[in-house]
Amino acid sequence: MVIDSLKKNGLFSGSPFFLYQYLPGMLLWIIFTIPSLKLFSKTSSYAIGKRIPLLLAMGGGIGILKNIFSWLIYFVFMVSEGRFPATLDSLGTFLSRLNTFYFVEAAIIAIVMLIVFYIIELNKNYKLKSIEASQLESQLAKAQLESLRMQLQPHFLFNAHNTVSMLIRTKQYVQATEMISKISELLRNSLKSEEAQFVPLSRELELIKAYLEIEEVRFEDHLTISFDLDQNAENDLVPHLLLQPLIENAFKHGISKNLGASNLQIKTVRNGDIIRLTVHNTGPGLPEGWHQNGQSGIGLSNIQQRLSKLYEPGNFKFDIFNEADGVTATLQLPIKEQAVE
Repeated sequence: MVIDSLKKNGLFSGSPFFLYQYLPGMLLWIIFTIPSLKLFSKTSSYAIGKRIPLLLAMGGGIGILKNIFSWLIYFVFMVSEGRFPATLDSLGTFLSRLNTFYFVEAAIIAIVMLIVFYIIELNKNYKLKSIEASQLESQLAKAQLESLRMQLQPHFLFNAHNTVSMLIRTKQYVQATEMISKISELLRNSLKSEEAQFVPLSRELELIKAYLEIEEVRFEDHLTISFDLDQNAENDLVPHLLLQPLIENAFKHGISKNLGASNLQIKTVRNGDIIRLTVHNTGPGLPEGWHQNGQSGIGLSNIQQRLSKLYEPGNFKFDIFNEADGVTATLQLPIKEQAVE
C-alpha cells in the first residue's frame, strides 16, 4: 500500500527515490551509528528504570533527525535535477513528506539499533563477570598456597618438632604419635584441591580445629581455646580459608607475645539473614595509630579483597579492634545456605 502510494506520487520514476532517499538514508544510519553509540554509552551509569525511557526518547530523537536529513537530501537532488522547481511549492512538498509514518519508521529503526547496542553491552558485561570469576579462582588458589606457606614457616615446624621431641623425651609416646598424626592431617587437608569459593562453615571449622589442636600441645596449660558455635549456622556457606589468616594473626601478634595464660575464642552467630564470625584473643592490643585499611600483610589484604569481590558493597563487614583484654576480629556476612543435594 505504501509503495503503491509512492508510485502514484511518481517517486519511483527513474528510481530517484531509491538513489536520492533510501541510499542516502542507509548511509546516514551508518554515519549516525558512532554518535548514537557514544550517547548510548553515556547512559550506562543510570538505573534501568531511568535508562529505558531515556533510550526510547533518544531513539525517537535520532529517528526524527535522520528522517529530516534523508528527505532534505532527496529534495536537494530533485531540485538540482530540475524535477522540482526551487520555489516555495517545493518547500511545501518537502514539509509534506515529513509525515508521521516516516518519523515512526525511523524511530523504530533507531530504537532497534539501541537495542542491539544494549545486547552487545550485556554480552560485554557477561564476559567481564567471567573474567572476574576467573580472578576469584586465582585468588582462592593464592589463599590456599598462602595458608600452606604460613603453616610451613620454619618457626612453626621448629616448634612442632620441639613439641614432638619433648613428648618423646618424657616418654609420652602416645601423645607424640598423636601430634605427628595431627600435623600430617593438617598438611594433607591444606594440600587438598578446593575449587569452590564457598564451603559449609562446619567444614571451615574442621581445618581450624586441626590447626588449634597442634597449637594447644605447643602452649600446654598456657592456652585455653573455646568455641561458641551456633548450630543453626553449620550449613551456611562462607568463603573458603577465610578464618585461617585471622587465627594465624591471633597467635603471631597476640598469644605468642603473652607471657601469662592466653585465651582464644571462636564464636559464630546466625541472626536472621546475617552470620557473624568472631575471633578473640587475649594479649597485647593493636598499636596506637594502627589502621585496618593501611595493612600490607598478605592475610588481611587478601581477606578484604576477596570479600569485596564475593559480596556486594555494603553487604559485609570486616572489623579488627582492641578490647580490654586483647583483640577481636569480626566478620559479618550475608547468609548463603548450602544447597540440598
